[in-house]
Amino acid sequence: MRKFFKFEFIFIYSFLLMFVITNIYINKFSEQYFISDGYKHSSLYQEDAISYFKVTDRISNDITEGKKIYNSGGPYSFSFLHPRIIYFFNNFFNSNEEIINSTKLRIELRNYKFFLYFQIIFFYLSTFFLNRSLLKIFDKNLSNIICIVILINPIIFQWHMSFYTESIFLSFLILLMCFLFRSKSWVNFLFIGLYLGIMYSQRTIALLYPIVIFIYIIFLNQNLKEKIIKLFSLTMGMSLILFLIGFYNYNRAGVFYFTPMQSKTDIRTYLEADVLGYSKKISKEDAQEELKNYNLNLINTYSYDLQKERDKIEFLNKVQKNSFKTLISNKAITFKIIIKNYLHTMLLNPVQVFFEAKYQNWIDYKKSDDHKLWLMVRIIITPIFFIMVGLGLIFSINKVKFKYNIFLFLSIIYFTSISCWLPNTRYFVPSVLFMSIYFSVFLHHISLLFKKNKLSQSI
Repeated sequence: MRKFFKFEFIFIYSFLLMFVITNIYINKFSEQYFISDGYKHSSLYQEDAISYFKVTDRISNDITEGKKIYNSGGPYSFSFLHPRIIYFFNNFFNSNEEIINSTKLRIELRNYKFFLYFQIIFFYLSTFFLNRSLLKIFDKNLSNIICIVILINPIIFQWHMSFYTESIFLSFLILLMCFLFRSKSWVNFLFIGLYLGIMYSQRTIALLYPIVIFIYIIFLNQNLKEKIIKLFSLTMGMSLILFLIGFYNYNRAGVFYFTPMQSKTDIRTYLEADVLGYSKKISKEDAQEELKNYNLNLINTYSYDLQKERDKIEFLNKVQKNSFKTLISNKAITFKIIIKNYLHTMLLNPVQVFFEAKYQNWIDYKKSDDHKLWLMVRIIITPIFFIMVGLGLIFSINKVKFKYNIFLFLSIIYFTSISCWLPNTRYFVPSVLFMSIYFSVFLHHISLLFKKNKLSQSI
């Protein structure tokens, strides 16, 4: 009977259960439809997914017209890699059938369930590989608990049922841990640099993540020369990917850039209007109108043609510069709003994907009884999780080597600080992945106490 509770069996149970849950989710919402900009689509397709589909169709059309994959697609607006993954999926399963049909006014990615299955399989293979890697540096039971917690954590596994970038990015993060914990030579760190570049192409929040790896290298038990070589190798690897993205944009549009356009407007979209509204004591709508007028003045002053990519990049750079100026001029207000956003984002949300499929917009969900119920649940589970993670961090001092602790702790700090100022709970998920390891350390410590207590009673 005990063998059914071994890691391998739990791994298989959870894998099969994930497929069952995913199919239940698909069956529940596949016939529920929303209308977005006049197009009818399944409620399973989130707003960001539709944006990825647009890029996928653009790539497909460009290739049909004779372009190559390396100069196809439109402006680099958000994730570089994710729309291309969807393109290859659509090419393999659907022979590049048009996803956004302007004739029928329908949005449909046929055989989409296999894309969700692919995300599940990739995540489980990554976690299995992590287990094998952790066995070399951690206690066997602790390694197993870590991977089981990662697999069954609803904050994490819900994203395998979405078309967001999260699922694949989380798998990338898990594989990064595997590669990093096994790396010894400069060649390994050159590969990790390349791999970090690929991670960045999936989600841009990885741009400054090499800083965490730099600090990890500094704490390696090696001489200064070896550390410098590894730092250089890592930098060269990631720089190569950034150069390739920039060269892709130059080859396609005649302008070299490797940061997406969306990153230049995030502050304007999520923060500046609130700051401006509070500072001038006007409504958010009036603040947004003022910012809109600022944009129009920029366009008129510099005669920008936003259909030209070079002009659009220059325009967005000025918009971003003005956004920073607004925040710096209102430091106290900015600080208060950012803290509020952090508290909102860090409130654990195990049902975000489910309710994004059930409700078309945030306002409808906020007015529902579902929101009232789950807000209470989230308020209860969040401090419990944080307390256990905090205790796990303390216990890890005696269980985990210092260099690994540095990497894990700084990864939590990095992803929390770099993205959680955006008021969306999905941006906290990478941090939850690393926090789950400390949560597992806590569970492992408690299990040892129970065993010790049981043993003392038997004596």
